[in-house]
Amino acid sequence: MPADLRSFLEQVQRQEPRGFYRVSREIDPRYEMAAVVTQLEQQRRVPVLLFERVRGARFPAVVNCFASRERLARALGVPAAQLPARYQEGVDHPIPPKVVERGPVQAVVEAGDAVDLTALPLMMYHDTDRAPYITAGIVFARDPESGRCNLSYNRLMLRDRAHLGIFMTVGKHLHEIYSRMETRGRPLPIAIALGNHPAWALGALYIGPYQVEEAGIIGGLLGSPLELVAGKTQDVLAPAHAEIVLEAEILPHAREEEGPFGEFHGYATAPRPRQVVRVTAITHREDAIYQDVLGGSHREHLVLPTIPMEANLDRAVRAVVPTLRAARMAAPFTCILSMEKRFEGQPRSAILAAFAAELYLKHVIVVDEDVDPGNLGQVLWAMGTRVQAGRDVFIIPAVPGSNLDPSAEREGIVDKLGIDATAKPSLKEFAPRSRVPDDVMARIRLEDYLPDLK
Repeated sequence: MPADLRSFLEQVQRQEPRGFYRVSREIDPRYEMAAVVTQLEQQRRVPVLLFERVRGARFPAVVNCFASRERLARALGVPAAQLPARYQEGVDHPIPPKVVERGPVQAVVEAGDAVDLTALPLMMYHDTDRAPYITAGIVFARDPESGRCNLSYNRLMLRDRAHLGIFMTVGKHLHEIYSRMETRGRPLPIAIALGNHPAWALGALYIGPYQVEEAGIIGGLLGSPLELVAGKTQDVLAPAHAEIVLEAEILPHAREEEGPFGEFHGYATAPRPRQVVRVTAITHREDAIYQDVLGGSHREHLVLPTIPMEANLDRAVRAVVPTLRAARMAAPFTCILSMEKRFEGQPRSAILAAFAAELYLKHVIVVDEDVDPGNLGQVLWAMGTRVQAGRDVFIIPAVPGSNLDPSAEREGIVDKLGIDATAKPSLKEFAPRSRVPDDVMARIRLEDYLPDLK
């Protein structure tokens, strides 16, 4: 059986006894589902939730599938510590997709006047959101010149039964493909896959050259080809084992206001005129499950994209600084690099390489190998004890960055900050750290001295 959302949900139920819950009580997709997830996150819990009865919708909805690095790693068959290496292996050894004649996602076909997006359990997450959104759809599009298939995640705002607003980052691959079609006065056919296996999601988020096809990376992550099926109303391909596929086209020379929407950084983005999507068919399984990724700064929305970003940064920075130990996305637009510094200037080289590799980066902090880049307390300690601002901090003003940055005075133009928080001139020559001796730590057992400690 090919890997799909259902096989993944079965795996979660087997391997995480407290990681999967069915919610039988009816719930409103307008804020209530987001409230449940938010309250669980406040308890530092991120179980997969299957809402069986969503008010006003024909389908159940599942959330939090991608909210844990450990869960994603298990889906790829590795421990969490090996997730970056496994991801890179999939990138380095892609397996091309396989086109099949039919798939379960086309068991039901609703086209033309039968299209009704309001039958989906589209959620509203925050009081600043303008409308319900689709957040977990992988967009499949084909370049009109090369024929290559591109995959991406794009937020989609409900307009009416058959139309969506779409956000495409200028300079990213989907926007480039759309622009090539728009100059010809033609719509861009797309398929939007809903209900995706983690390998599909991670592959779709690959960051790299335009000519690399994400579908092949998905195959590399799965260890077998991703099966694709041709659209019924559009010249597109989509996963044969998805839960739901929206066949659609992005209209040329059409712009309508999209947003505001609460984005990953925790702020509502300003409304802007953006492109319009016309949905021509909804195909789905007989008993389809709708998948959602909670928008805003919720755990799932933050965890999933960091893995491809970190893999991309690791590859780019390691080419310049071979002694890089790890790259971690610590906060929106912010990366921490851990490295073994061999000579002065290496941290700045690492920072510049990171900025070149990832457009969205705005802050890069470099620490020595004795600092865990995933522990923000340690990172702040290194900044507090190893940084002199005049020597170790530099700014690159007014350069292209994320057009989602709420602090930017001009959309997409930001200042970039680099911080060298390594010990000077080297860790070996810096003031020694104070520690309880390792042999004492190893032989002292708390229960021997504090038997009543709980």
